[in-house]
This record gives sequence, structure tokens and C-alpha cells, in this order.
Amino acid sequence: MVEAFPSPRLLSRHGIRLGRAVKSLNSQRDEFGEGESAVNRVRELVKLCSDWIKGGLSGQELIEELEEECGKLGLSEEFARRLLGLMLDEEERLRGGRPAPSGLKLREFASKVQELQRMGERVMRLELGEPDFSAPPSVVEAACKALREGYSKYGPATGIKELRQAVASKLSERFGLDLKPENVVITAGGTFAVYGSIEAVTKPGDEVVVIEPAWPLYAHQARWLGRRVLTIRTRFEEDWDPVEMLQEKVSKLTKLIILNYPNNPTGKILDRGSLKAILELAEDAGAWVLGDEVYMDFCYKDGFASVLELPAERKIMVNSFSKTWGMTGFRVGYIVSDPEVAMKVARAQNTAMTCIPEFVQRAALAALSDEESARRNIELIGERLKILYEELSRSKLIEVKPPEGAMYVFPRIKVDGFDSWRFAWTLLEKKRVSIAPGACFGEDYNSYLRISAVLDGEPLREACRRIREAIEEYS
Repeated sequence: MVEAFPSPRLLSRHGIRLGRAVKSLNSQRDEFGEGESAVNRVRELVKLCSDWIKGGLSGQELIEELEEECGKLGLSEEFARRLLGLMLDEEERLRGGRPAPSGLKLREFASKVQELQRMGERVMRLELGEPDFSAPPSVVEAACKALREGYSKYGPATGIKELRQAVASKLSERFGLDLKPENVVITAGGTFAVYGSIEAVTKPGDEVVVIEPAWPLYAHQARWLGRRVLTIRTRFEEDWDPVEMLQEKVSKLTKLIILNYPNNPTGKILDRGSLKAILELAEDAGAWVLGDEVYMDFCYKDGFASVLELPAERKIMVNSFSKTWGMTGFRVGYIVSDPEVAMKVARAQNTAMTCIPEFVQRAALAALSDEESARRNIELIGERLKILYEELSRSKLIEVKPPEGAMYVFPRIKVDGFDSWRFAWTLLEKKRVSIAPGACFGEDYNSYLRISAVLDGEPLREACRRIREAIEEYS
């Protein structure tokens, strides 16, 4: 009896155990054929590829060699890239190069904070990526009104047309575009917008580029979907600029580049010239660009540009109502792309959760009209960022850049052997202040802290004083 195609046992003879590859490569059965000859062909390809990886060939050299071998067998370049992506991903896993999802550790930390609060302890919480202000009354009333009027049934997986039209119109006016409802899908928050987009434009084994420091769920979602993550580790000294590193790393293997500007956690804004260079680089590589622009309203420096504004065929913009209007618990976001991609995201959402509750969408519709609440919230975060920068700059042990956007500062701590997790626990236990360790946002950032602008003036100044004091004691 011929083993399943391709055989995990045969693949493992060469030191590669491609768990997810078995299911993924089954979709290529038409190219490979069936029977013993098919098993032999995949075994030979895997052996060659394994030898090249162990021989230290670069990514570009690997894909060129594998494409040539696949060509001899009458197999497509797409198949070659997917096979290589899966093998590189498995190689990384076997070497222990894949970190555990840091977002899970941060949630455990937050649970400890909540436990202290339940015990009556007052904790100054600066670890959250969540505004402290609530949804405006206009939004709450719209949700209640929608429920009273019976908007509690199933709806379209794409989202209600009124909200899609409103999003399209608002973005068209802001960026000088001509977007239609067909370009927009309303999603279960920005988180599913990212997840659905990754699923829509990539396949298992494809390379997804994540620019660190980064929100940990980008890499976690990509790996969950069987994609291979390539991290670009930007540096404080280079103003967190990713362009040169992307030019070095992006290749024919790359299928998606995820951007997040204004950035969580650094607050950096990517200027128009840099964004244009990245979009052109992606276009040359045949890759998509996903712009997570959830903080686009929180810009405190000129120069922000949306991926929507610049010419490129393969682009997706993701956004959410969570930050600007304090609607984190409503779980409503959206993606904007070409109609084909939009429908793929809608199908993924339909499979996972059917639809977004309509009363929540009608609350979001009201939010788009409440520009006064948005303006007030944006100004409030800006004032708090100034306080954070001013107060943290008082310490010679803290290096911090002037905030450009988003709702965070990401200071570097100039203490030998500094461990951000150890410090976070010490700060919580001794000073009752919680921050997010820099290590949550990439393994190169253990000497950093993410501090959120989610307290008012005097409490925020006091929290900064305690942070400075704790760093002095740590040193």
C-alpha cells in the first residue's frame, strides 16, 4: 500500500518533519501525480532542499535552485516556493528558533494585575493597549436604539451596506479616493481584519514579513495559519527605519509585508517616501502589503501617509473603531482592498463567525459622525504622550524619542543586563505600576519598555516618577 502523499516517515529520513506540509502539499496532487513515483519525487526534492539549507545557501539561492529542479519535473514555480517556505519554517522550529507567543505572557501578566485590583490594591496600569476613555454617549445610544428597533438578527458577512458606504466615503474624502462599499468589509475588530487578510492573500508555507518591534499577534496569526514569518528587526539608533532592511530581505519568497504605522509600540510614523519605497519593493517581488492603520488618527507629527493613497495593486488597509472612540469591547473594525480580496475576507469571516452583530455596526456608524468625541480623545492622548516624554527624559538611565503617533512611548533603559520582564514584575510588586516589557514586541527589545498614555496628568506623572525610581533601584 502506498503511503499518504507525501509520507511524513519518508520526509523525516532527511531530518525534516513537515507536519503541516502534508496537508498543504496534498493540494498539489494534480501537479505531482499519485502512487510510488509521486512519493519518490517529493522525497528527492525534500532531500535536495534539505541539503541546500544545511549548506547555508541564501533564501534567493535556495529558491532559484528549487525552481530549476521543479522545472525539470514539470512543476510550477509557485509549488517550489511553497515547498521551500514550509521547509524553512520547519527548520526554524526544529532549531528552537520560533519564540513562544509573547502576547500570551502579557495576558498572564495582566491577569496578575487584575488579581491585585480585586484584592483592593491600587495599580497604575500603563501596560494596556486600550484607551481609558469609554465609548461616547452617541455611540452607546445608537447601540441601544438599534437593539430596541430589532437590529439583532443575522446580517451579511461583509457588514451592513450603510456602514461600508460610510467608511468608503470617509476614507475617500480624507485621502482623495473613489472607494465603494465593495472595497470594504466590516470585521470583528482589527484583529480579525489582520487574520482574514493573511488568510485571503497567502497560502501555507508563504513568507510573511513582520517588522519588529511589533504587536505580537501579527507573527502569531501568520504561524497559526501555517505561514512562515520573516522578522525585520529595526533599531532605535536608526529611528526604527525599516526600508534598508526590507530591501535586503524581501525576495521572491515574500508574499505579504505587514506594516503598522503609526507604530505600536514605538509610535513611529512612516513618511510618504519610505512607504512609497516599500510598496514599490513589494510590487517588484509580487508581494502584498497590509497596512494596519488603527492609530492613523493619533498622529502628532506631519507626514503620515496611508497605503491607500499610493499607487500599488496589491495592498490592504486595516483599521478599527477601538482606539479613536474607545470602543475596544465592541469588536468592530474593517479592511479596505480590491473587491476580490474583500470577498475572500468576508468568506473567512462567514466561516468563523457568520457576521458582526448589526447593533454594534450601527453604533460604529454613529461613531463616524461623532467627530467631536474623536477630536477630544486624540488631543487627550497627545497631551499624555508629551507628559510621558517629559517625565521619562528626566532620568539619565532612560532614552526616549519624542512621540510621533499612536498612544505609546518605547524607551530604552541604559542599565547593563536589564531584563524587561524581571523589571515589569518588580515594578508591579514594589511600586504598583504595570508596563509592557519590551521583550513582548521582539526578542531584540529586552532593554525596552512600552508605556501607554492611558492615565490622566497627575497620576501619569506619579507613575513616571515610580518608574524612574524603580530603574534607579534596579541599576
